[in-house]
Amino acid sequence: MLGRDRPGLLTAGRASLRTAYRRLTLCFTSRHCCQQEPARLHPESLLPDCYLAQRQAPIMGSQAPAQGPVQTLIFLDLEATGLPSSQPKVTELCLLAVHRCALESSPTPQGQRPTVPPPPRVVDKLSLCVAPGKACSPEASKITGLSTAVLAAHGRQRFDADLANLLQAFLRRQPQPWCLVAHNGDRYDFPLLQAELAVLGLASILDGAFCVDSIAALKALEQAASPSEHGPRKSYSLGSIYTRLYGQAPPDSHMAEGDVLALLSICQWRPQALLQWVDANARPFSTVKPMYGVTASAGTNPTPSATTATIPLARARDTSPNIGRGRKPKTLPPMEGPEASPREGLLAPLGLLAFLTLAIATLYGLSLATPGQ
Repeated sequence: MLGRDRPGLLTAGRASLRTAYRRLTLCFTSRHCCQQEPARLHPESLLPDCYLAQRQAPIMGSQAPAQGPVQTLIFLDLEATGLPSSQPKVTELCLLAVHRCALESSPTPQGQRPTVPPPPRVVDKLSLCVAPGKACSPEASKITGLSTAVLAAHGRQRFDADLANLLQAFLRRQPQPWCLVAHNGDRYDFPLLQAELAVLGLASILDGAFCVDSIAALKALEQAASPSEHGPRKSYSLGSIYTRLYGQAPPDSHMAEGDVLALLSICQWRPQALLQWVDANARPFSTVKPMYGVTASAGTNPTPSATTATIPLARARDTSPNIGRGRKPKTLPPMEGPEASPREGLLAPLGLLAFLTLAIATLYGLSLATPGQ
């Protein structure tokens, strides 16, 4: 009897075990859900609202547009060996990174002649002197106080890949999106920086950044503040704007760090309006063309964008052969190799044909010499 009912008992036992397992799982789940953890205060709730407004920005090197308002303004100034026509090289650079909150919380200058506002407490700064690798013009040396001999005597290094990577690392430490701000940047600082990067084959290393020229921004702010004002044409040099706003000349003019601090003080004049203008007018740094045609230095592996930038502008449009211009194309010498000459390719068939002819002639001669034939 037990032997016959053994399969039925096994089936019933398995069903009982499944039911007990389901009940045990349901009991454990309901008991775990009823025990709610106490509410915890998220660390981000302690941050200012401007930090909470920051959004995730594209990584360095991407071509995606900035998401949301600019979070970091990086004030930039370059000193160099001369004017753009001389294909200058950088002799000094300074970057000063300021978060958006620092400008939003800046006190608004009061009175007819406001005092110079103090710089924000929280800033990141990168300031370096650079060996240009070429002679400085006498005018540039007189203005900046730097010369090739002085920089070499102090052991300064060239603008190399290490410096380019240092610039990239400095930007990556800042909240994104970030925007480079330079006075006359569209005509000088930005194209010169792009040229230095293109020489190294690293023209795309700062493609994740945006940029604005502070001259355009300050013109727009002044015109918005007094749209009906008429008079002599104003100068928008850095020293003239600083003197017009604060009634004194900027300290340490034509030193990269001094000019950056003066530009920051000017931008603290109407910070809210400036930030709105920057958000609306910032353009990708990748759209800046190098100041002059350059050639990537040896030992570098330029990216496609850098290769395009290294072609001299006067020759970039002429990539076709010089046909019909009085110059004959050069005749290339015959190449050596098993497949270089068509004559060499005929030797094998001709040799086989000669061998067959000799064999037939030999057989024919033998047939004539055989008796009875």
